[in-house]
Amino acid sequence: RIIGEYTLTIEDLRTGRMPEDVIALSGYPVDIHSPDGKSVNLEHVPRYGIPFRTLIPKGLNNVLVAGRSLSATHEALASVRVMAPCMAMGQAAGTAAAMALKEILPIRNISIPALQQQLRNQGAILGV
Repeated sequence: RIIGEYTLTIEDLRTGRMPEDVIALSGYPVDIHSPDGKSVNLEHVPRYGIPFRTLIPKGLNNVLVAGRSLSATHEALASVRVMAPCMAMGQAAGTAAAMALKEILPIRNISIPALQQQLRNQGAILGV
C-alpha cells in the first residue's frame, strides 16, 4: 500500500464518512482473517466514501494508485479491497488522468467537482 495524501481509516468506515473528494463508494463489511486461518472477524459498516486523496501517493507527482494499493489502514483495507470499489477507483483514476492531461494540469490540481460530475456522467453513484 502507498502512503497517500489521505489514509482511509476504520473510523471513516464506521462513521460512514463522505469526504468532499469522494470518487467511489463502498459498504462491504470489514473482513479480517486471522493469521492462523481459523477465524474471520466480520464487522458491518455503513456505506462510506473513498476519497480521491487516497489514490495520490505523497511525494510523487502525476501518479495515481487505485485498487488494493490505495492509502488505507489494515482494517480499512479489509473492506475496500473487494472488486466493486477497486473497479470504481480504477474508473476514477483513469478519468482523473485524462482530465489532467486534457487540461495540462498536475493530477493534484484537477477540479474535484468536475471529476465527480464526469464520473456521474459515466454512471457512477457517489452519494453526494
